Amino acid sequence: MSSTRYKISNRNIYGFKINLPQTILLLPVMMALALLVEFALGPILYQFYAKGAALEDNAVGNEAGQDIPVASSIADMETLGAFTLIVKGVVINNDTVRSGNEIYHRVQLPSGEKVIAHINKKAIQDTDEPGVYRMPTGTWKEWDPPAEVMIFEDFLASTDHYVDMYGDYMPVLTEDSYTRALGMKASVWIYVIILLLYRSIGVRRWRFAPALFWKRDPLLPRNDLECWCASTFAIWAHSFDMLEGWPLITGAHGSRKVVSNFRNVSLGEQWDIHNRQQGLETVHELVDRHAGRLDTLHAGWDLCRATQLLGMMYLVKMIDREELDQEFSRAGRVIQQQFHSWDEMAESYLGGYEAWLARTGHADTAQAAARRRNIFLNLKANPDGPYSVPWQTNLAWTPGSKGERTVVKRVLFRYRPPA
Repeated sequence: MSSTRYKISNRNIYGFKINLPQTILLLPVMMALALLVEFALGPILYQFYAKGAALEDNAVGNEAGQDIPVASSIADMETLGAFTLIVKGVVINNDTVRSGNEIYHRVQLPSGEKVIAHINKKAIQDTDEPGVYRMPTGTWKEWDPPAEVMIFEDFLASTDHYVDMYGDYMPVLTEDSYTRALGMKASVWIYVIILLLYRSIGVRRWRFAPALFWKRDPLLPRNDLECWCASTFAIWAHSFDMLEGWPLITGAHGSRKVVSNFRNVSLGEQWDIHNRQQGLETVHELVDRHAGRLDTLHAGWDLCRATQLLGMMYLVKMIDREELDQEFSRAGRVIQQQFHSWDEMAESYLGGYEAWLARTGHADTAQAAARRRNIFLNLKANPDGPYSVPWQTNLAWTPGSKGERTVVKRVLFRYRPPA
């Protein structure tokens, strides 16, 4: 590996590639929920929205009731507090001043005084006289006029006040517009919620790695024992496209495809392991044939496959984490007794693999053996790879103990998912 930081495959990081059918099936569910919000919940929520958005009767910016007096001059407006104006339509349509997003009107009062007014056109009422309108309820309000208004300073009776006939008015959507917008927002939120739930459940079920807090991946080693034992089958964990490699204690995440392959093919067909008892008997047989002996041939091949089987059995839930660590400790200590270094172990493993290929009549034994040797050399060249774990790591196991974490802390500190 050329990188100084060890990286594993990110094919599962979001889970969508390996679970595309399930992802596609989520789309109609999301659409159905969004439509339910729009057509069932929307009309109910609209009533509360419309009520909350509406101004109180005779409030500034709302329609002026018959009890609201009509002002004729600035003096009237100063005295009345709340008032309305009677204005000709030509003023509303033409005598405008724009400042940013706001539109103001230059209004001439019956007194002849000209003032600036901010008017809610939605609350303008017709009068009995064509072209003449009753303005919304207003108030004479002090302000710091914008530069666009000051252009007309010489034509205005006052610039430090204006007629506020807009108040706290907010445009109220129609029910159709409101429910449609609600449905669109709901679809976004439903997508986000489903995505978060999908991610959370997928990580908890070991189907893929966390997208952000990747050091919390439950399949990363949680102690030095697991980290060391994961290194024993690192060559195998990098030998197949469906696997993701070290430092995962199972070699891969538990997608449906991987779990099915482990359970039915790797364990079932190749090893005749269909349950916990059969699995542990096989592991014990591989380990015990080399325990206490230093002259057995290709011990690395058997012993590394023993830890490999334990990882697969854990992924398919034949054993729990406590039993995994117990068996890792048992097998790992025999490996430490058999060999003095990772190089010795790997040479014994690779020699056993080549002998197995020849014994089983593999079509191209030399090429397959060379490929695994190259994998070993690449892993060995990585200063933060599996063989950076000290050979003499303490592999003791105590029931209920989380184990030592000196080595694994260093490994996970340098561990990064691929960019």
